Amino acid sequence: MRSFVVFAVLLASTSALARNGGLYFELAPSWGFYSSDEVIIEEGNDDFGDFPVATFVPALKLGVNLFGWAGVEAHITGHFWDLENDRGGGAYAGGVLRVTPLEILTYVLPDTVLVPSLFPPGPVGWKNRPFDLGVSFGGGYSLIGEDYAYQGGYFQWGFDAKWFITPNFALGVDFPFRHMLYQPFRYANFGESSGYCTDGADAYGFVGNQKVEVGKNASRQGPQINAGDIEQRCEDPAPSALFFAPALTISGVFDFGI
Repeated sequence: MRSFVVFAVLLASTSALARNGGLYFELAPSWGFYSSDEVIIEEGNDDFGDFPVATFVPALKLGVNLFGWAGVEAHITGHFWDLENDRGGGAYAGGVLRVTPLEILTYVLPDTVLVPSLFPPGPVGWKNRPFDLGVSFGGGYSLIGEDYAYQGGYFQWGFDAKWFITPNFALGVDFPFRHMLYQPFRYANFGESSGYCTDGADAYGFVGNQKVEVGKNASRQGPQINAGDIEQRCEDPAPSALFFAPALTISGVFDFGI
């Protein structure tokens, strides 16, 4: 009970202005939309779809904001589906640079401009506003698969908004867009690092030095190559995809005077 009281006092504290600089930990549950007609994850031996599906996407973030202007943020995100034991999923790990441009208005708006606020009790000046907007850019590493798998980097950009219920607790929304930068390779046996080169949605292997096209139901039976030979044997274009996961955010913010 005592620890709960201490936590409640910290949340209700009005002395800190953590929005203007501090560490934050964030939960971001979302629903993800995976858009691609080239990322083939299904062998084609049943009635399920060939492509990754929309699903629940949890995310964890840890970031630091410097003086209310900008900061860096690390995140891990994942999604999983189980369609009648037809299991698959994806994972994303990376980071972004997050810029909060509303801070510049602190030096533009006169002191007479006030905004409503509950904590601290309002109205308050722009510097102490209970909301903020962010724009972010970054990237990371991703792996996705079911019968087949793909891995590689991704580029991410997005924007978000936060409303500070107290100086140390915020709710908000986040709109991240991830552009996948997969290798031009489809893993048929990820454990043994083997599979096929890709040409968009199509795949091919080699018999000797002869290129041989393979269908999506080739699985592990076709002329596979080792993933270590991707640079020598596989050519672009790699499969393209966009992953969009709009999220609600729940943030705990801790002011360390930065």
